[in-house]
Amino acid sequence: VELDLGPGNQRVVKLVSISDVDDEGTRTVLFEVNGEQLYMPVTDNSVEREGLVREKAKGPGQVGSPMPGVVVNLKVKAGDKIKEGETVATLSAMKMETSIPATATGTVTRVVVNVGDKIEGDDLMVEIE
Repeated sequence: VELDLGPGNQRVVKLVSISDVDDEGTRTVLFEVNGEQLYMPVTDNSVEREGLVREKAKGPGQVGSPMPGVVVNLKVKAGDKIKEGETVATLSAMKMETSIPATATGTVTRVVVNVGDKIEGDDLMVEIE
């Protein structure tokens, strides 16, 4: 697909591959943008996942969802340095978006959700060490 984003700003996006669904219902999509390969984890909501129970945020350095909603943006990935209060993700609930802040200063060790995931209150989103 060729995207024209304005004068002198074109992008060529090419789908390279889509992995099989893993145990958590996620596929890895490999695509190229102007020849550069990028990987993106995507939750496949068409796959039945019986008994899926998300881990709950319960300790320091664990960022949990303040309410049920859908993850619409992730600002961090594993290995990122972050300060307490910085936005780690954006959650959409009842047609409103809420920024989810880091609960501690440190390094992101795990990002447990993907964009598009439906989550419940207190579901673990990000772990910071």
